[in-house]
Amino acid sequence: MLNKKSMVKKSIAAVCLLGCAGVLSAKPKKYKTVQPELAVTELAPVERKASKPGEGVYYSLFVRSFADGNGDGIGDFKGLTKKLDYLNDGNDLTVTDLGITGIWLLPIFPSQSYHGYDVDDYYAVNPDYGTMEDFETFLAEAKKRGISVIIDMTCNHSSAYNKWFIESKKPDSPYHTWYRWITDLDFTENGGVYNRKQKGLAGNIWTIDLSNPVVDANGKTVLDKSGQPVMNYYAGLFSTNMPDFNMDEPAVRAEFKKVFKFWLDKGVSGFRFDAAGHVYNVAEVKPGSETLTKAVEFWKEMNAYVWEEKPEAYNVAEVWEPTATRARYMGGMQSNFHFDLGTLIPNIINNQEINDKKNQPEDMDKSSYNGFARSLAGEYAMYARNNPDYIDAPFLSNHDQPRSSAALRNNPAKIKLAADMYILAEGVPFIYYGEEIAMKSGADDPTKRTPMVWKPAGKDKLTPTWCDSGAYGNVSVYNKKTVPVSEQENDPDSILNHYKRVIRVKTAHPALYKGRLTPVPCDSAVLESWVMECDEEKAFVVHNVSSVKDVTVPLPEGCDMPMVYAANPAAKVEDGKITVPAMSSVVLAQMK
Repeated sequence: MLNKKSMVKKSIAAVCLLGCAGVLSAKPKKYKTVQPELAVTELAPVERKASKPGEGVYYSLFVRSFADGNGDGIGDFKGLTKKLDYLNDGNDLTVTDLGITGIWLLPIFPSQSYHGYDVDDYYAVNPDYGTMEDFETFLAEAKKRGISVIIDMTCNHSSAYNKWFIESKKPDSPYHTWYRWITDLDFTENGGVYNRKQKGLAGNIWTIDLSNPVVDANGKTVLDKSGQPVMNYYAGLFSTNMPDFNMDEPAVRAEFKKVFKFWLDKGVSGFRFDAAGHVYNVAEVKPGSETLTKAVEFWKEMNAYVWEEKPEAYNVAEVWEPTATRARYMGGMQSNFHFDLGTLIPNIINNQEINDKKNQPEDMDKSSYNGFARSLAGEYAMYARNNPDYIDAPFLSNHDQPRSSAALRNNPAKIKLAADMYILAEGVPFIYYGEEIAMKSGADDPTKRTPMVWKPAGKDKLTPTWCDSGAYGNVSVYNKKTVPVSEQENDPDSILNHYKRVIRVKTAHPALYKGRLTPVPCDSAVLESWVMECDEEKAFVVHNVSSVKDVTVPLPEGCDMPMVYAANPAAKVEDGKITVPAMSSVVLAQMK
């Protein structure tokens, strides 16, 4: 017979066991209405208002690595379609989805490489990823959920196996002028203007075509002064397998417009223009030629055509150049990726941690305060001078860069703060797949493109295994300790659930997804703050980058508004003051 004391102990143990089990297998709450008040401090449903292709939050993904729908080890359109509800289920009353509003697909065309940036055929899909019908089904399902889809478009170069390039090898072919061809006689040592040893990004720019000597009108091989055959050469900035187009050729421009129309008609919402800063690369044109102005005019023409076909299309360009050059390209672009944030934001957070450990007093020179906000505003001003309607595209890392978790020391608090700092800035932020669960990488490209971690190893049939063969090195090792989606979904404090929260606040507030930024400093060296404002709404955004110090300061004039987001629930606004806990962000907002 149990005594009373024993019964109490067993009852407590049973309650504890049930409670712990509830935490470990927590099911998402179900809601009948949106909960904006609850969403201030926890993951809760909100009305997501960002709906146009050029609004909201995008998710960049590598199809090969995302989800395998047919069990062959390679990610594909069917797998991606099955995982759409993870990205956005189309229901504002749920909190199980990430909440993104757009997807950028890395190259989906037939290609000789695993990455796909050498395009064999611009009018087809990579058979590794499925059929055109599979792609169309994916687009239709994305549209049902309110997700815009843009696809990677490589206009700078094609594959060396593209039929256009193969045809271009014939001097009398109409395709010959589609690419940048020269001969031995065009090099400086033979009286020409081109440098035979000019370097590209992976060796020499100029590649000899050994199968294709220059011939005269009678079909005889032309010989140089030493009696050797005069050979043809083509330009390839990135690789010998990626010959560069000649964008001075009107037929090339016309063909790409046909390509754009083909995919817009399929239902894509726009394009991510790869290597946009290289279409007139100084290394492969005649010395003294104007390159930047011609490139801007080229992109202005291409974008204008896309908008003629689809007025609400969203196009974003890769111009991996210093800010001043990126700003010039804005004259021909709608949106450019904001390179450097993946270095700048971690540096701000890590350097402040060093200062905190030194117990270093705040700088009394207040002119140095709010440096990140002032830096952003300066760059935006440069963009605006070239295009008043610019859309910035901030991001932390992409398929060409080490994943951001390493720069943030794999520290969850830093990763969450960094997410807030770029997502709550101007424009359309791009999340690289796996960033929301803190996936890791090495320095080599394949390690930056490894499969999404859905469940613990070996427990998910949708996880691609293409990189397990060893052909790309031991790349899978980098994410053996990454906490998978399935586990992070059940942890209210996980990085994944933090991303869900900040994405929801971004897409629910017009000031955040289409407003312009104005630095508004607070009276603290560790606070970065700004106002975001559009016609409908005003918001005040503040980040505390200190690793240890909660900060209470007077609210700047005109910023005393309701709190709509607090990364840390200890944040508060009262009596004209705001308290921002260490390593966290707060957003105040009000409709006008």
